[in-house]
Amino acid sequence: MDIKNEKEKLRKWSKDTRRIVDLKKISKEIRNKIINLDIYKSSNNVMSYLSKDIEVSLDGLFMGSRKRWFLPVVAQTYYGLSLKVVPYVHGRTKLFRGKFDILEPEIRNDEYYDQVKKKIKLDVIFVPGLCFDKKGNRLGFGKGFYDQLLKLNPGSYKIGCCPKKCMLNEVPVDSWDIKMDLVITE
Repeated sequence: MDIKNEKEKLRKWSKDTRRIVDLKKISKEIRNKIINLDIYKSSNNVMSYLSKDIEVSLDGLFMGSRKRWFLPVVAQTYYGLSLKVVPYVHGRTKLFRGKFDILEPEIRNDEYYDQVKKKIKLDVIFVPGLCFDKKGNRLGFGKGFYDQLLKLNPGSYKIGCCPKKCMLNEVPVDSWDIKMDLVITE
C-alpha cells in the first residue's frame, strides 16, 4: 500500500475512534499536564488552535493566562492558501467560521504574522493532528498547512496532543512532514 492510501485509511480510523472517546475528559487531562510543563511555564508567545469536534480542546489554557496567544488563520494568497498567525485574546477577539468551518480570529488592520515577510518568534506551537507516533511524527488532516508553518518556525517547541488511542507505534510519513518535540496524551 502506498503512503497516501495508508494515510487516508488512518485518517478515517482516527476520526471514527475520536467520535467514541470522551474528548472533554481527555482534553481536561491534557490541559492539566500542559500547565505543569517547564517549557510551557517559561513561554511567552504561544500558538494554539481552536478545536473542531474531534480534536483535543486546549481552549481552557487561554483563560486567565499571562501569555501572548496566537491562532492560525487560513488565508488566500496569490500563490494559494497559507496560514497566518493572528493575536488572540480570549473573550475579546472576534471569531468567525473560516475556510474549513473552523473558528478563526478576525484579522484587523495589519495585525497578523505570515512568518515569511512578517515574523514573530513563537516559543511553543500546539499542533492539531489525528494520530501521532512515539517518534513524534504526526498525521494531520492532509492539507499541509501546519507542516508549512512549522518549517518556518524551526526554533519553536512543537507539541502535539491526542487521545491515547490515537498514539501509534508508527504513522506513515512523507519527506515534508515535521516531527513534534513532544506528544501529550491523557
